[in-house]
Amino acid sequence: TYTTGTFRDVPAASWYGESVGAAYELGLMKGTGEGEFEPGMSITLAETVALAARIHSIYHTGAAAFAQGSPWYQVYLDYAGEAGLFTGEAAASPNAYAHRDEFAAILASALPEEELAPINTVDDGMIPDVPEGADHYDAIYLLYRAGVLTGSDGKGTFHPDTVIDRASVAALVTRLVEPDLRQALTLARQEGDVRVSLDRDSLALTVGERAQLTAAAEPEGTALAWTSS
Repeated sequence: TYTTGTFRDVPAASWYGESVGAAYELGLMKGTGEGEFEPGMSITLAETVALAARIHSIYHTGAAAFAQGSPWYQVYLDYAGEAGLFTGEAAASPNAYAHRDEFAAILASALPEEELAPINTVDDGMIPDVPEGADHYDAIYLLYRAGVLTGSDGKGTFHPDTVIDRASVAALVTRLVEPDLRQALTLARQEGDVRVSLDRDSLALTVGERAQLTAAAEPEGTALAWTSS
C-alpha cells in the first residue's frame, strides 16, 4: 500500500506522484533506500530487465517471486533468458544506463503483443527521430500505437539515445499494465507530405576525398535538388 510520504522525495502534487504510487502498489518498482525513490535517477539495463521480468511473471503467474542473490540482478537475467524476453546489452553491461530505445525494446517484450493492441494512428516513419530501420524500431512503434509512449512534444519526438529517469519509468510501466492509463495521439502522414532519406546517417571526409550519397524520396517521382555549404 502506498501512502503520501512513503517516499519523501515524491511530492503528491508532482506529475509523476500517482504513477510512482501505482508502480509501487503493483509491485513493479521500489524505493532506493532511506525512504527515497530518487525520481530523477537514471535507470540501468539490469533494473529495466528486472521490471520486464516482474511484469511478465505477474501476467503469467499472478506473482513476482524472485529471490535475489549475488549479483542482485542475475535472477532477473536468468528469468528473462528462459522466458525469451529481450535483454539487449544487459548481460554484458548490466550497470550501464538504459537508453530510451533499449528501454522500450525490453519493456515491449514483457507482455504478449495482443495486450498492446493499437489505439493510435502512428504511420511508419512518422516519429521524427525514429526513422524506418532505426534500432528497436518495431518495439518503439508498437508502444506508440498502444498509447504507452507519446514522445516529448507535439511531433512525437522520442530522443532514443538519451537515458530515462525513474519518474518517467513509473509513468510508462503503469501505462503498460493499466490500459485505461494509455494516451491518445496521432502521427499521420498528410497528403502532400514528402519524406527524404539518405543511405547513411553520417559521413566524414578528409580534404580531397570523395563519396556518393544516395537519396530516396516518397512519394516516388519527387524531384530532389542538392545543395552544399
